Amino acid sequence: MELDHKAREVIEDIINRREGINSIQAQLKEDIKAIAEYLAVKPAQVARIISLVERERAKGDVLEAERGVIDAAESMVPVKTADEEVVS
Repeated sequence: MELDHKAREVIEDIINRREGINSIQAQLKEDIKAIAEYLAVKPAQVARIISLVERERAKGDVLEAERGVIDAAESMVPVKTADEEVVS
């Protein structure tokens, strides 16, 4: 396969954009780590928050659905008091 000048330019542009994307992704990862450290939580928790906000903005009602799942799960787990006694 021979590449003409235009094809080479397009391929070079794709390579450059991929490098830019990789750089941005690396910076986002560092930013998530930094805010997680600031909040004293794991980066996965920050990523989860971001994911939920993005889904909520895109679709709506995501947070309410997640809240329902959390409420259901909590209802299945015994509640512990300050003395660590299980309350039925």
